[in-house]
Amino acid sequence: MHKTGPQSRHRLPFRWSFRAACVAFFAFSVFIFVRVAFAQDSFGQPSQEPPNEERFVYKLTPDVPITTSSGVQNLSAIWHEKPVLLTMIFSRCARVCSPFLRSLNSAVSDAGGLGTDYRIVVLSFDPKDTLADMQGLASQLGLNADPDWTFGVASPSDIRSLAAATGFWFQWDSSTQQFDHASLVVAIDRGQLVRMLAGPSVPAASLREVVQELRGKFVASYALAGKVAFRCFEYDPTSGRYSLDWGLALMLLPGTCAILATAWVFFLLPASRKKRNLI
Repeated sequence: MHKTGPQSRHRLPFRWSFRAACVAFFAFSVFIFVRVAFAQDSFGQPSQEPPNEERFVYKLTPDVPITTSSGVQNLSAIWHEKPVLLTMIFSRCARVCSPFLRSLNSAVSDAGGLGTDYRIVVLSFDPKDTLADMQGLASQLGLNADPDWTFGVASPSDIRSLAAATGFWFQWDSSTQQFDHASLVVAIDRGQLVRMLAGPSVPAASLREVVQELRGKFVASYALAGKVAFRCFEYDPTSGRYSLDWGLALMLLPGTCAILATAWVFFLLPASRKKRNLI
């Protein structure tokens, strides 16, 4: 007959305590793992404001490998041929992604130059997206047969590198099971980010301006001291035309004052003295 002595009575609580500690440690480890995995699905700080262009423009864009229907290639293989309009979305987006891409396609049709002056690259920032998902999205938009539109995926670390270099951010929302993210298209010329367009859609007039810059044409702008930028011309996004604005007047003000001062010294002042002498 088995007897329960004092030692076995003390050993039983110890065993239960040890098991409870193991279970708690395992639960904590799972919790930490889930939090880390969840955090990796998000990047950057959500903001209602567009990125500050001065932080990103004329900086080099990471030359990351992307997987497309043509295989694995570096972004540089595309931008060495032509400038690139790059945007990042995810295929399961129930909000802005598809309307944003449709507006980009419409603006491109209006601005022209696709395939001649630039190409478009659409990458997914969702690590769950596959190349088949992106090709399905391209098919839904009627862009799968257009060689100048490239849909692809990249590794999470490379996507984060691109996001950091372009001011892009994305945040997982567990309540909607969707990403909250920026709507952004950037223009890359020979590896440098040269322009940014942020917003829920792409205005045709704004894209025309970007295309003009990619063609090497002058886009009228001027920067004040202190890095405060303004336009020399008032821009009408409806017509895509410029009209004279106070910026141009401010630029011309010093020269105008110098001309008036010269005229006063050499013409008006001598005439006034002659008139006094005659009197």
